[in-house]
Amino acid sequence: MKSSQKQNLESFVRVSVFMDAHPVVGPLTYAGARDALHLAIRRLREHAGAQVAGRDLARGEVQWQQELVRRLIDRHLRPIVAIAQAQIGQESDVRLPAAVRTPRAKIGVTRLIQACDGILEAARPFETILVAQGLPADFLAQCEAARDALVMTQAGRASFVSSHVGARAGLAAELRRARAAVRRIDAVVRATFDRDEVVLAAWRVAKRVQLMPGGTGRSIGPVEEQEETPSSADASPRVLPKAA
Repeated sequence: MKSSQKQNLESFVRVSVFMDAHPVVGPLTYAGARDALHLAIRRLREHAGAQVAGRDLARGEVQWQQELVRRLIDRHLRPIVAIAQAQIGQESDVRLPAAVRTPRAKIGVTRLIQACDGILEAARPFETILVAQGLPADFLAQCEAARDALVMTQAGRASFVSSHVGARAGLAAELRRARAAVRRIDAVVRATFDRDEVVLAAWRVAKRVQLMPGGTGRSIGPVEEQEETPSSADASPRVLPKAA
């Protein structure tokens, strides 16, 4: 959740507290807008949690993916390539295809998987010979399992990224709904407390969205009314350059 979204959420909570402290009596009511605002607040918190979880889980999946890449290359592919190149030399009657090369760790997960598949297909016909030269009896199965584990991280990362992106879209939608509810509440407050400056002042504070330090120094609100504050640039007289 961005800083501006957090500040909007805080203002929505203040609006909710204001309605509890200043109930309206008469034909106008908070009812529909209050329910819409409370629902939006709850969903904003849910989306914010999903966004953080999706982001953190995606980062964790990337780190795990990098570890699986290292394991696949160092524990499985490199030994196959090393024995194939060292023990099945130029004078040997056994000829392994040129696909038996150790892939670079930074070629990318998809290309690494493709390279792994090529090595497995090239080595499969020579399984007995490679085992006799020092590889484990189930080296092909071990390599395939390591390859499959790496493939699974691609789906996991995509799922977490999708969750993060979906939560971000959900935040934007709920912010729009909450702002619409606040505009409806604003109309009720103005009509009900039109001569009560104390309540109206409290309302302006409740609905205002405070900017974070380092911003423009002004406040923004979820409803259209804003208090205009002249900037320092507007308050200072302009000095024209002297004529040459």
